[in-house]
Amino acid sequence: MNKQRFVVIDVETTGNSPKKGDKIIQIAAVVIENGQITERFSKYINPNQAIPPFIEQLTGISSGMVENELPFEAVAEEIFHLLDGAYFVAHNIHFDLGFVRHELSEAGYELPDCEVLDTVELSRIVFPGFEGYKLGELCAELNIVHDRPHRADSDAEVTGLVFLDILHKLKHLPLPTLKQLRRLSQHFISDLTLLLDSFIHESRPAEEKSCIPYASFSIKEPDHIPVSRPVNAAIDLEKWNEEKEQILSGIIPRYEKRKGQLSMMDEVLGAFRNREHALIEAAPGIGKTIGYLVPAVLFAKAEQTPVIISTYSTLLQQQIMSKDLPLLERMFPWPVKAAILKGKSHYLCLPKFEHILHEEDDNYDAVLTKAQLLVWLTETETGDAAELNLPSGGRLLWERMAYDENSFFKKGKDSAAGFYERAKEKAQAADLIITNHALLFSDQSSETKKLPASGTIIIDEAHHFERAASEHLGKRASYIGLHTKLSRIGTLKEHGLLKRMRKLFYTYELPAESFFDADEWMKHIQSESDAFFSSVHSFVKRRKPKDDLNRLVYSLNHKSQDKGFHMITDGAERLCAMLDQLLDMFSVQEKLLHQKLDQMKSGAAFLAAEYVKCIRGLKEYRDTFSRLLFENDEKEAVWVEIDAKGAKNAVSIYAQPLEPGEMLADQFFARKKSVVLTSATLMVEHSFQFMIERLGLADFYPRTKSIPSPFSYDDQMNVIIPKEMKSVKYDGEREVIEHIAKYAEIMSKGKQPKILVLFTSHDMLKKVYQELKLSMEISGIQLLAQGISGGSPGKLMKTFKTASRAILLGTNHFWEGVDFPGDELSTVMIARLPFRAPDNPLHAAKCEFAKKQGKNPFQTISLPEAVLTLRQGIGRLLRTAGDKGTIVLLDQRVKTAGYGRLFLEALPTSSLLELTDAELGAYVSQTE
Repeated sequence: MNKQRFVVIDVETTGNSPKKGDKIIQIAAVVIENGQITERFSKYINPNQAIPPFIEQLTGISSGMVENELPFEAVAEEIFHLLDGAYFVAHNIHFDLGFVRHELSEAGYELPDCEVLDTVELSRIVFPGFEGYKLGELCAELNIVHDRPHRADSDAEVTGLVFLDILHKLKHLPLPTLKQLRRLSQHFISDLTLLLDSFIHESRPAEEKSCIPYASFSIKEPDHIPVSRPVNAAIDLEKWNEEKEQILSGIIPRYEKRKGQLSMMDEVLGAFRNREHALIEAAPGIGKTIGYLVPAVLFAKAEQTPVIISTYSTLLQQQIMSKDLPLLERMFPWPVKAAILKGKSHYLCLPKFEHILHEEDDNYDAVLTKAQLLVWLTETETGDAAELNLPSGGRLLWERMAYDENSFFKKGKDSAAGFYERAKEKAQAADLIITNHALLFSDQSSETKKLPASGTIIIDEAHHFERAASEHLGKRASYIGLHTKLSRIGTLKEHGLLKRMRKLFYTYELPAESFFDADEWMKHIQSESDAFFSSVHSFVKRRKPKDDLNRLVYSLNHKSQDKGFHMITDGAERLCAMLDQLLDMFSVQEKLLHQKLDQMKSGAAFLAAEYVKCIRGLKEYRDTFSRLLFENDEKEAVWVEIDAKGAKNAVSIYAQPLEPGEMLADQFFARKKSVVLTSATLMVEHSFQFMIERLGLADFYPRTKSIPSPFSYDDQMNVIIPKEMKSVKYDGEREVIEHIAKYAEIMSKGKQPKILVLFTSHDMLKKVYQELKLSMEISGIQLLAQGISGGSPGKLMKTFKTASRAILLGTNHFWEGVDFPGDELSTVMIARLPFRAPDNPLHAAKCEFAKKQGKNPFQTISLPEAVLTLRQGIGRLLRTAGDKGTIVLLDQRVKTAGYGRLFLEALPTSSLLELTDAELGAYVSQTE
């Protein structure tokens, strides 16, 4: 490596395409030799054309700054000599390389024959768990100061520092890992082969003890797992009650006595000791998580049995492990053991990875994923996919490598490396088992239990518990789901499982004639499925002709009333019949395979297991598909969703139970000693009755407790209802959209505005975005919109948090579960009261079922759900004791409709202001 020279280049340009006449306006380079920066180069370039306003705004480089500079031709020779004999390194190599090559050519020079290295690709490989790989995101992860982004000199400097971190990481990887990366390197964008060779052949220190060899690669050496929970002296719960305030104040930094938190501890411990179920509404600010974790630990230690903590979101699970568990460990005189346990598919199966690693694969995403996993395995202790940032194609590969019933482990020492088995072992020895609602339900209905036996459970984010139950009990069949399964099996002309299995049958002298018939049926089924799902797509689109919407839904609960639906059922019957024919052939093949399994080498056994898994997956799909189309009943909602602007076969069919409470009562609550359900929003009209009925808890007479927030809402929060806001009913949607935009603009006049606008319709969000776009550009306020601005909700949230002045338009995801403490959020605007859309098939079916039972659907379903959602949305504003802010309610129904009082009563403050536009403008100017 000592002889290697790396030149890290960054350019700023007038646009994206040199072939269309775009030019370099700044070029910078740093030279790296012997592991350090030895030279720097930076020049402004006169492009002999105007710099577009967007580029000027992005880079801060104006036409005036470069008009007296020299053109690229003047520095071309210097750039040529700088690159000659060196690696060309850049962040997104194609962009910088393309411009430099073009500009050199225009100046009469050929780009030297450089090896190239792309720091985006290399970062993805060596830092597989980072959240993002933009330059700013990498700098944040690696603690590199980047104070002038989008300036070539600053970007080149920090790219060089990132590259040095990459080199250091590569150099210190175990030798087996480097050798496997080298084998994959021919498929990379970066010319990594020679660099890896130099690391492989360098004199190396003894391999670090933290890694051990596994098959052809290396993994982090597993920690020792205790075989059982440590036995402690008897816990004196009465003494704890007497001393808890003193203990808490000695452990938690800047602890202030929180009556609500202490009350929650008493309530949870009381429910556990009395073997009762409980509903606890815990308002923001009481310290809810510690409020239930402390009694959970005490009870687990006293009873020598684990307490299960179930959450809806993975974010909360990580928060418990990284933030709350260290506090608990300092609080008690004995160790507190906690373990996260997820479903099998979250964990990597090492024997599967070993086989798939050595498959010939020229798919870029697949190769990149293999490289990421090789590095990740030298670091991970859990083998959990949640730690990874895989490319989109890598998620399909993960499905093949994840642990399942067919996973197998070598006997002896290597068996300790089974990540899922280790996670189960940790859970067996833990006081607290952190899991999710989905696994809790699947474990309840499974014969082979994943979770240790425990009758004591805490359900956090309990307002999602009914939804999680419905999703677990529900079914789904989609075109893409069937297509993925068929593609994995493939045909005899493709390099899929069918072709490879025919060869295996020949090898083990099994009759292989059925593969030719199966090949024909595979082609017929692919063609029939295309036709079927395309016809469903057309059927729904004709009945829901909304050109401005992407997602269209159609309820199948009344399909018998639609004269055209028989064409759909005819197609479904044909598809089911074809699948049955194919599955009969596969069933015979599976029986033949079992006769030879004992004779098979590991590679053949792995291939056979994967084939059987695909066959069983196809059968499960067929059963689900048939049930959705032909066997549903009045106690479930069945509907079709289509992507109206996507592929003509982009169709999914769903079914979910209307009232999962009955199942929860019989199969969950009746089998548990004590279940404590907690959330910030469980009450409607100051009563738990709605939630008790929805969850099936009525016959258990659960204890209930509402713990108020310590926040002074009257001092910290104002709720404003603009008097001049238009109404959809009387003024039309167009007027309402213009007024939502207008009030967002008024609120944006405040000092450092950070505004979250919550919608119930993405269509309305999109139209308001169009209304606001120009004015926000002029005022310099960053406008972000879910589904429009690009990126996941998580990335939008991060961008919003770091912006100094911004408006974020959000729908379902942003009504709950997002935190913007302090100055990160100044205003929450509610565009419309959060009633479910009337065409939401699950909601519509629930309402109709309630009507048949003699209930008022609006009063018993629509209204309570909307009130709970509103409370969640308002809860986004104040997250810490020092927060202040404003709620703006833009739906006139809170004042004009008879039910409006329920929404007003749900507000946590009595500080309610009805203001004219002029008064609102004055309010904004006076608010800090």
